[in-house]
Amino acid sequence: MPVFQYVVLNGKEPQEIIEVEQGLSAPPLKAHPITKEPIRKIISSPTLSLRHSDAHEKSTLSEANLKKNGFSLYHKDQADGTYHKKTGNGPESLQP
Repeated sequence: MPVFQYVVLNGKEPQEIIEVEQGLSAPPLKAHPITKEPIRKIISSPTLSLRHSDAHEKSTLSEANLKKNGFSLYHKDQADGTYHKKTGNGPESLQP
């Protein structure tokens, strides 16, 4: 379930920001779930947890992993523009 941010509208500085887990179709909250103070939903950038690193990318895009998952890898010959297969199934070469 997504997490949305709300600002507490109580006039205090610094403003208090709370996070609430809600369904996408749920209407925005009007009051703080605990203190019942008025709140307003704010737009913020999403927080994404991704498995990304150079090592992970290299292993995912390795010739062995591509072949194992049914993909083919081609490299372009700069001389004539033909693509030659390095790994996987499919034709040995592709013409542009």
